[in-house]
Amino acid sequence: MKKKILQVPVIVGKGSEQFFVEKDLCIAPSNPPIYKIEKIDKKVVIIDANVIPGKVIFNAYIWKNITYKTVEDVCDGVVYGQIHHATFKIPFGGFVEMKAIGCDKIDECDTAELLEAFVEGEKDFLHNETICKGQKVFCSLLEKDVVKIAFKVIRTEHIPVCVDDDKYDDDKKDKEKCKCDKFDDDKKEDKCDKNDKFDFKDDKWDKRYDCRGDYYANCRGTYHKKW
Repeated sequence: MKKKILQVPVIVGKGSEQFFVEKDLCIAPSNPPIYKIEKIDKKVVIIDANVIPGKVIFNAYIWKNITYKTVEDVCDGVVYGQIHHATFKIPFGGFVEMKAIGCDKIDECDTAELLEAFVEGEKDFLHNETICKGQKVFCSLLEKDVVKIAFKVIRTEHIPVCVDDDKYDDDKKDKEKCKCDKFDDDKKEDKCDKNDKFDFKDDKWDKRYDCRGDYYANCRGTYHKKW
């Protein structure tokens, strides 16, 4: 029985936190102001994450794309305009407390892996109001987001295992022996079949010849007796 060492990643900690992110977003003067928000796409991107004793510190940003309607003309109460968009990157950072799993403490030698990061809830407020073609439009957007982030901490460990090489060798030898025995049996069987086939033909021919000889001899004898 031999010993081998496996290198495996082991989860030694998990944790999650909620973060409040607030940012006032302004539309550049070269772009038309917001008449009405059509759609908002958002996602959380983690830039880096590092382990310190008992915690994971990180840097991230919220990628936010705002699609909105604009005012170009108003005729008989009908508002005409194009669809514009503005994409923002809202940086933030923080730390997440880690709960140790199966170890005394979490240290800097461990590795952090992201489990999830998303905007759990949000509220947007349009402000900085102005007038365009008699319609109220807005030049700024105050956004308030609640972001949830979860990490796990991985540690590389070496685990010794025992391998029964003798049993493996015996099984291998038995399989090879069975293959050899089967090959020898097939070879012997083929040889015997050939010999039996040859003898069977000879015996059958001899018996057939004797029987036909006796039969025709009897017929000839009977034929002569009738005449």
